[in-house]
Amino acid sequence: MLWSYFLLLTTLNISLHALLYPAESETRQVKSLDGLWHFRLDEQGVGENERWFAQPNLPDPTIFMPVPSSYNDVTQNITIHRHIGWVWYAKDFFLHNTAPRWVLRFQAAHYESRVWVNGHSAVNHSGGHLPFEADITPFISTNKDYSKVHIVVAINNTLTPTTLPPGYLQIHSPSYRELQTPFDFFNYAGIDRSVILYSTSTAYIQDITIDTQRIDYDAQHIATSAVLVYTVTIAGVNPINTIRVLIELLDANGMVVANNTDSHSSLVVTKPNLWEPCGMNYTHPCTEHSYLYTLQVTLYNDSPQMNILDIYRIRHVGIRTIRLTDSKFLVNERPFYFHGANAHEDSDIRGKGFDHVILAKHFNLYGWLHGNSFRTSHYPYADEFYEMADRFGIAIIDETPAVGLSATQFVSQATLDHHKQVTTEMINRDRNHPSVLMWSLANEPESNVPSAKDYFSALANFTRPIAAGRPITYVISAGYNSDQGIQFFDMICINRYFGWYSQSGRLDQIPNLVSEELTNWRHRFPNKPILMSEYGADTVVGLHNDPSFMFTEEYQKDFYTAYHSIFDNFSSLIHPDTGFFVGELPWNMFDFATDQSITRVGGLNRKGLFTRQRQPKAAAFVIKSRYEHLESINTNDLCNSFE
Repeated sequence: MLWSYFLLLTTLNISLHALLYPAESETRQVKSLDGLWHFRLDEQGVGENERWFAQPNLPDPTIFMPVPSSYNDVTQNITIHRHIGWVWYAKDFFLHNTAPRWVLRFQAAHYESRVWVNGHSAVNHSGGHLPFEADITPFISTNKDYSKVHIVVAINNTLTPTTLPPGYLQIHSPSYRELQTPFDFFNYAGIDRSVILYSTSTAYIQDITIDTQRIDYDAQHIATSAVLVYTVTIAGVNPINTIRVLIELLDANGMVVANNTDSHSSLVVTKPNLWEPCGMNYTHPCTEHSYLYTLQVTLYNDSPQMNILDIYRIRHVGIRTIRLTDSKFLVNERPFYFHGANAHEDSDIRGKGFDHVILAKHFNLYGWLHGNSFRTSHYPYADEFYEMADRFGIAIIDETPAVGLSATQFVSQATLDHHKQVTTEMINRDRNHPSVLMWSLANEPESNVPSAKDYFSALANFTRPIAAGRPITYVISAGYNSDQGIQFFDMICINRYFGWYSQSGRLDQIPNLVSEELTNWRHRFPNKPILMSEYGADTVVGLHNDPSFMFTEEYQKDFYTAYHSIFDNFSSLIHPDTGFFVGELPWNMFDFATDQSITRVGGLNRKGLFTRQRQPKAAAFVIKSRYEHLESINTNDLCNSFE
């Protein structure tokens, strides 16, 4: 076996932007810190000045708070529910010193986070939906077999004009503070995702990227070979030392199908099994899993014994390509039609807190619907969601938390810089997932103002070189004749609510309005496919009326049916030679929490196909029937259709 030798530079101890997901291996330990943490409000914002982080316990009053969860709905205390400002968490545990390096990782905490370990500042992070981590080895005792570790976390949920999403704090009186937000979901806060401690060796695998460069087909359009390009980044090695690396690609049976010994090179796979969204052909209906390979990276030291230093495996490698034409979205050179939904990370009591039960239910319902795609509205989701999407073959439109941008943000360099930062963090985290087919960089910005042009031009130019082969878009609420920014992006994604927010109650107006909308966008941008990224109507379960009125279950059913008849007229699935419409994503999959208002009964947006408790409304059966029909068209007519 041939080996390549290379030098590596030592990295800094503290990494703000987590890359590889913590995974156990022969060389790595993973310890969950989930559970009940000590928690308290800091209504006066005095905790840091009073050095709560250096005390053995948080000062009273404290309560137990589950992690992960949003803290807002866990108690019966309305003050905690609507709190704006700092809260504090603390947890103690024992760590057995069985590894030379320990890293503390937060999967997400909303919004501004400050972390101390044994009284030492470990890491700060701004942003509510992406992971961050720190090497805490310097802060724990290594002169005995175990260490007692005291973690303190301060989190502030206050949004500002330069955060993503933005917010505006209004102080009406000392006892009445209000956070005004330009978005329609509740600003849940806390440690929303898991807290993980993991170990590595001194020299370790810091990052891995892998992409499908090319797939070759025979005359029958069966894949004969594929080329995957990869890069492995190593850290913690003394510059005077050399190491060895082995890259192996394993099939679903654990057999090695390709290998290499360079840190940056390619793998050639013969007769590859391709990853594809569910329902694209008979061999992969939406009730079965997609084909995934495992990439195994092994790090050795340069010694006669060739001791293993580190092993890391990516278990969700999918071989697939993405390409856009002026009218189609192609996956593995087959036309793909998005039929799925949007949703929020939202559930009873937990708020935005991650929960494996909710995750499993979500994908079981997706299989029931025969959905093949999903948009992570309006922020990156938990890592585990993407792993499930990889397995189930659910195509993902991955969205940044840039919802509600206005002219205020477009002239702010601080906002643009932060937007670039979170876009980079999202792409770095999610780029290895085959399910991620497109990046959405914003939702419903005020893109009709002149300053939006320069802002989105700069954002597109920044993102395209790091987009890892995916198209880029943002989701539009502006009109076809006024939007300033989508010209710099690859695909048109529009949100329209004819028959709800406009033409309220007039289902008869929907067909003409939708037809005109799609036609006008096509005339302005004849080289970009179009997707309806949101459309929907609120429905109160059990409310009925004939003829159908707004908020009834009948109205929601008729609303969707009216849109579908027009979608089919422009569909690239039904009219492959003339169609340019490539998908439909109802708003929303589930009812979800919002701020209380006179338009949100019970503080819920009720546009879900399912209730917040995941029970179907009448419209869910309409969508299920439609998606079964679309899937049958896809498998019958497009199975052998290649561009």
